[in-house]
Amino acid sequence: MSRAAGSAPARVGWPTRFAFMACAMPELIKSFAWDAFVLFFYSQVVGLDGYRIGLALAAILVFDAIVDPYIGALSDRMDRAPLGRRHTLMAVAILPFAVGIAMVFRPPGGMEPWAIFGWLLGFGLLARVGISFWTVPAYAMGGELTRDAGERNIVAVMRNMGNQLAVLTVPWVAFAWFFVPAPGFAKPQLNPAPYPDFGLFVSLLGAGLMLIGLIGTRPHMRRIEAADRSVTEGATVETLPALVRRLAAAIRATPNIGRLLLVGMLVLFTTSVVNQLSLHLATYFWKLDPGSTQRLLVAGVAGSIVAMFLAPHWMRWIGTRMAMITGLVVYFVVQAAAIVLPLLGLSPPPASVAIGTFLVMFRMLGGLAYGLYVVPFNTVTYDIGDEHEANTGQPQQGLVASFMFIGLQVGSGLVALLAGSFLGIIDFPASVPVDQVPADKVAALAWFVTSLIVLAGVAMAWLVGGSDISEAKQATIRARLAAMRGYSESEKAAPAP
Repeated sequence: MSRAAGSAPARVGWPTRFAFMACAMPELIKSFAWDAFVLFFYSQVVGLDGYRIGLALAAILVFDAIVDPYIGALSDRMDRAPLGRRHTLMAVAILPFAVGIAMVFRPPGGMEPWAIFGWLLGFGLLARVGISFWTVPAYAMGGELTRDAGERNIVAVMRNMGNQLAVLTVPWVAFAWFFVPAPGFAKPQLNPAPYPDFGLFVSLLGAGLMLIGLIGTRPHMRRIEAADRSVTEGATVETLPALVRRLAAAIRATPNIGRLLLVGMLVLFTTSVVNQLSLHLATYFWKLDPGSTQRLLVAGVAGSIVAMFLAPHWMRWIGTRMAMITGLVVYFVVQAAAIVLPLLGLSPPPASVAIGTFLVMFRMLGGLAYGLYVVPFNTVTYDIGDEHEANTGQPQQGLVASFMFIGLQVGSGLVALLAGSFLGIIDFPASVPVDQVPADKVAALAWFVTSLIVLAGVAMAWLVGGSDISEAKQATIRARLAAMRGYSESEKAAPAP
């Protein structure tokens, strides 16, 4: 069978790789801005109580988790849409996300608490659900750009490079341009004035990258979707109850999907704990100056960028599962130690120059470990999509990607609910000078963060250790898919024209 009729190019060109990297960045730009600033902004600057914040953020993320699998299933069945099964929904996402994220950081002054709650809930939903229409099909596209194992590792690295560049850009720009020292604000993140412009920056940056990714990946995906069309011909979008039944059936058919959902939940649960409460800890626990806060927020990225280049070699040396487990263990130990050691008096004192250096070193090591984990994790996600396609006979990378994002949304929503509720339970003060916040409340918050990190770390290591993700199994699955699609492994691995 000729290539045009039966197979998609295995080789992915560099323009497509860089465009896919741009596709990965909007979600992380949104996630870092959301996790690092929204909870802190609404609790410590706007002054909304923790219970309402937690309720609003949890409701947003739970609704998003419900919508994600429908987006994935819808995307899998949109071959006849104007821009194809992935890019049509991605194009639809741009405007809702851009408007929603900008308005989240622009609540009008003088509103009552429940009105502020409604503002956060409404525009938060617009931003979070809007970006899901981008991220779920974009992530699924990563599993379809190529089925060659070596090329797929490169795609995973490019995605994670995009992630790290996004996480590097947002905090660096935030504290270089927006949250700068101003009269009356020793900690610039307590100043309400920069937040609206910061939200607009996040909105425009994310929308611009969406356009670049959309235009740059479309030519390659057009060929792939043409090759796959016979597999999905006649498929229809099902009702929500039917989709729920198919989700349950998917877990029964491919148990690794259920593990993927739980691992995804614990991944973002932990990173959300760190990200959502870093500004609280930096402001009140470590008492960092603005420069140290900026370096703290970007330090992990430096380690993760180094890990992007090391991860493929690390995976080949010790195997995919062990690469994930070792990365996880070091990541969790480092994140917990950065809080526990100061609590026990085994680190430099708060507000000193040395504590900033101490924390940057720990964050860099944690970022390195996280990068060594997340590259094999993304590769495994695509492999599980292949496994499920082999089990069902239809391309379902969108559905499998949605399972991961269900876990991500539930994990992040759970952190928001727990963190907001905990701030309310201990009556953590808002809009007061840092030196007037009681030390026992700050210590309680630090122990709370540590407990969540440890519990999630133990559970995640156990889940990954029990997953069936061997390389021999994946080679068998790729051979089955090649036979199903009617082309040989040698044709599949041939370079693209």
